[in-house]
Amino acid sequence: MEKLGLRADDPRWSSIPTDLLLAELARRDDANERPACGSGKKGSYDTGIHVFALFLILALSTLSCGFPLFSQRLSKGSKRQRNIIFLCQHFGTGVLMATAFVHLLPTAFTSLTDPCLPHAFSKGYRPLAGLIAMVSAFVVVALESYLTTRGASHSHSHHAWEEVDSDDGDENVGGRTQEGEFSSRHARRDRPSSIALDDLEATEGLVAGASPLPGSTPTMAPPREGLLKPQRDSTQDDNRESLDLELSFEELSPSPNPDHQPKPEPELPPLQHIPTPEEQKRMMLQCVLLEAGILFHSVFIGMALSVATGPTFAVFLIAISFHQSFEGLALGTRIAALHFPRSSPRPWLMVLAFGATTPIGQAIGLFIHRFYDPMSQAGLLMVGFMNAISSGLLLFAGLVQLLAEDFLSEKSYGVLKGRRRVSAFLAVVGGAGLMAAVGAFA
Repeated sequence: MEKLGLRADDPRWSSIPTDLLLAELARRDDANERPACGSGKKGSYDTGIHVFALFLILALSTLSCGFPLFSQRLSKGSKRQRNIIFLCQHFGTGVLMATAFVHLLPTAFTSLTDPCLPHAFSKGYRPLAGLIAMVSAFVVVALESYLTTRGASHSHSHHAWEEVDSDDGDENVGGRTQEGEFSSRHARRDRPSSIALDDLEATEGLVAGASPLPGSTPTMAPPREGLLKPQRDSTQDDNRESLDLELSFEELSPSPNPDHQPKPEPELPPLQHIPTPEEQKRMMLQCVLLEAGILFHSVFIGMALSVATGPTFAVFLIAISFHQSFEGLALGTRIAALHFPRSSPRPWLMVLAFGATTPIGQAIGLFIHRFYDPMSQAGLLMVGFMNAISSGLLLFAGLVQLLAEDFLSEKSYGVLKGRRRVSAFLAVVGGAGLMAAVGAFA
């Protein structure tokens, strides 16, 4: 105002109407131009070091994701290997939670509210990133509900015979359901033909749902003794009679040598829980959801790394190396928990998909580093939208499918007890803490 010859204490200010002053301030505010998008001047670009970074990230990503699967195949289910997988699974849960909360969602807000973007993004609706994350979570809920309902209807149509006389099947007879009797008949049918009639006492164990054969794997958990003892005394004759009727002619053939004892079968490893087809589908959907949430933003991480130069590139490369290693370990433990046939290539393809995604982004960045700028208007919008979608996917998967199911479900209170529950929770906190620390640099 001094340029106009007016001082702050000039009495002529009091003669200017307030409405006129407010209108002038509003005009000047609207007249301000938006800052230009872009990173500005770039340093010299070293192609060789960027190619080295591509192969480094490829190796780290693939090895970290494949390590749990390699470990599972090589160690043959040892106790130590199971403990490592157990801790890595919960460590990975924390990593995924921190990826969504610390890396993706804040970056999405920062990108979509940059002052250089149009008014609709920068000032019009600033919570846009949160809205996109919420919508992506809703889409996943709807999709999972649809697939689960569809799978349940197919399961009922394929196994309708199991529902016949379901009311009668629900009633326990001597601690066993009719389904248990059906299973035990199948077990008797599949027994070796060398079982002689004097093995009748062991045969009764099959009726109770427990196999007397050494090393055999029961298809059902053996019932509690308290439920069987009273019934066994009252129905022993009936069981013997029914067994006599159901023995095949091969079983009635005399043993060639009464002194001959069958060779003991080698002991099998401890019985492990094999998920039902429904559980396998659910776990597969969880894993695909996690991988989708990770892959969506991995391409743009690779592109941003390839266009970085100078000291920023070195810091970014170290941070992304830890980032990819932790994410790969988190995803790999979930892939290893799935039950695939040993010759199936699907788990290795899932590992390769994660390992190659960020390097693909780096390769794209190598070719377009002269044209692509992550701080340009197009780059900010693209990164913002993709990070918001990824954060919604990972938040739903981490909170609902991993954290709540592992620690708050009814099943979890029977599986995780005492020190095991504390160890699992500390692994989650450790994974989240380390990934949050990486968030200070990338």
